[in-house]
Amino acid sequence: MKKFFDKCKQWMKTSEFKANFWTILLTIFILIPFIILFITIMMQFSYLTSFFWIAILIMLIVLVVTIAFSGVIYAKLYNNYMEKSLLKKEYLSIFLKELIGPLSLGLFITGIIIFIDQLTKLIAINELLETESVVFIKNFLNWRLAYNKGAAWSMCSGHMNILAIVSLIATFVILYFMKDFDIKKRPLYSIAISFMLGGTIGNMIDRFFRFEGVVDFIELGFMEFPIFNIADSFLVVGTILLMISIILIDGTKNKKTDKNLKIEEVDFPEQPNSTDVLSK
Repeated sequence: MKKFFDKCKQWMKTSEFKANFWTILLTIFILIPFIILFITIMMQFSYLTSFFWIAILIMLIVLVVTIAFSGVIYAKLYNNYMEKSLLKKEYLSIFLKELIGPLSLGLFITGIIIFIDQLTKLIAINELLETESVVFIKNFLNWRLAYNKGAAWSMCSGHMNILAIVSLIATFVILYFMKDFDIKKRPLYSIAISFMLGGTIGNMIDRFFRFEGVVDFIELGFMEFPIFNIADSFLVVGTILLMISIILIDGTKNKKTDKNLKIEEVDFPEQPNSTDVLSK
């Protein structure tokens, strides 16, 4: 245990850790006002208007640009700690690379999930009732409005303030792991993280700005099951995909180590010494 803490202390003293730490703090500091403003504007709509769509588009652009700018912040801080300097052109190339890179795609997917979640919730509020189920697929799927003041499937009900703060912390944690988003090299991991981020933010919006609670409207008609929403669905699917991704990564690592061990265990025939051959 002592060795573990010593390694942590050593890592915290590295330039990479310091640059990462301050980059995350500065990015959060930049993003929070925009997120609060965006959520406040979104919650003013009881029906869809053209401004509603424009607000979502603007927030997506702000999010992508801010995250791309965080790459420049990291590069600047890291080079300062290493006592190096880069040209302005190099910082510009870092910004452009981040702006059109894999991370932007991940944030775009997340934005679409949040948009679908909030859109379906607004439709549910306007069209559905809490006292009546609307049959969509007989004996399989119904629509019915419900408000949940707890976590997914009504867990921890009555603690909305605590859950809202937990959702906010979870959002920033998942945002940090979004830096490893790469749909080509790590498809399962990337999709899982974007699904989890979209689902977390979707429900977080309701916890902060809907006094009634998180809006649920999907009801299973073939079994007794808590009513849920689109965000819950993406969270569950994302968590499952992340577990599969971790298992597959661990499996491939174990296979590689087994192969290396087998190669090391092979006994090669002893080569005759050149002096022995000459003596013969």
